[in-house]
Amino acid sequence: MNCLRCDTSLEFLKEYRFDSQEADRGFFKAIFDVEEHLMFRIYVCPKCRHTEFIYTGKSTWVDL
Repeated sequence: MNCLRCDTSLEFLKEYRFDSQEADRGFFKAIFDVEEHLMFRIYVCPKCRHTEFIYTGKSTWVDL
C-alpha cells in the first residue's frame, strides 16, 4: 500500500480499537453495557508522515 501524497510505501504502525456506544442503546444493551469496538490498522508514511486508518471490522463486547 502506497502513500496517497508522495507514493512511498506505508509502514504498519499499530492496531487501534475505538470503543463506541450508541446514544439510544435500548433496554438490553443498557443493562448489560454492550459496547461496539471498531478496529483499525494504522499505517504511516516514513517520508511525509501521512497517516492512514484502515477499517478492519468490528466486534461486540459485553461487560458484566
